[in-house]
Amino acid sequence: MTSIRGFAALWVFGHHLDLMLGVMGYPLYGPALKPGYVSVDIFFILSGFILTTVYRGLEWRGVGRFLTRRVFRVYPMHLFVLGAMLVLWLDLYLRHGVHDPTQELRWLPLQALMLQPFFYHQLMWNAVSWSVAVELVCYIVFPLVIMRMRHAPMWLLSLAILVLARLEIHLQNYDVVIWGWGAVFRGLVGFGLGLAIRLVSEKFTTPSRAVASVIELVALAGIVASVATQHVPYVPLFAAMLIVALSWEAGVVAWVLGFGVCFWLGRISFSVYLLHAEAIGQIWSRFPPSRLPFSHRVDGIVWSLMTVCIVLAVATVTWRLVEEPCRRWGGRIGRRVQAATVHAVPASAPAGAD
Repeated sequence: MTSIRGFAALWVFGHHLDLMLGVMGYPLYGPALKPGYVSVDIFFILSGFILTTVYRGLEWRGVGRFLTRRVFRVYPMHLFVLGAMLVLWLDLYLRHGVHDPTQELRWLPLQALMLQPFFYHQLMWNAVSWSVAVELVCYIVFPLVIMRMRHAPMWLLSLAILVLARLEIHLQNYDVVIWGWGAVFRGLVGFGLGLAIRLVSEKFTTPSRAVASVIELVALAGIVASVATQHVPYVPLFAAMLIVALSWEAGVVAWVLGFGVCFWLGRISFSVYLLHAEAIGQIWSRFPPSRLPFSHRVDGIVWSLMTVCIVLAVATVTWRLVEEPCRRWGGRIGRRVQAATVHAVPASAPAGAD
């Protein structure tokens, strides 16, 4: 579950990297990275699935703790990146008088609070944070939904999965929006799909290693085939299938994703996601591929690899110095919030869950 987040983050990173290179005359990868935007939908599905796994038994007395942990999980890194962007903006403006229309100070407070999807319909400041803002909406509605749905009959959960899966395909075909209420709806559909799938899958016993491996490989093949044949709307559904299979931790793909490097990618995935778009622009402005001594195509490839390495290195540092300490603080404060509510500290979720 952790490792797949890392590969999804790399895919959307590659998508934005390919966009920049293509616009600047260095088309390199094309079909494999162009659909990388769908990783955001995979994140929504994965988030609903994991939170349902960890907080299936959430009660009202634990909601304060749950929301506190969520806030400390996303806001510190978001504010850190936004603060770094503000420093870079001041440097450009004060030294060179450059004004970036996508970085207007009047929108900064809304961006800091992650309220941008509800107030303006364009990308401002750290553009990728729109999905984190939508994720926060999912966190807010999660306690209400899980308390109502965890005891729902199988037929109702199955119907919900069918409806949400159909909506997911429709959104991918016609409405892949990244701002406004359309973006919120997109996030809720994916999150709800992950939640419902988890509630259904937990009713079945873990299959054998062979069966789990087959399902994992079929799901992976479905993702690859969907990308290769340009049937991208089906990628989230095959990804959901893969997530279920990986949750059994019995197949060969789960075994591979258990290696340290895969787990490391998953741990730093949130930092990678929030950092990568701004890093691409900053690295390009300070050291474009044209400064490399190779051929035009090789320059683009080398620059891409260099950018990936820089982002992974910086993300590792921010994960260790920003994400992890704040996540632990959130856990401690969340326990105090719950204790203040019920005058006790019952364990409503595993201490290490995020």
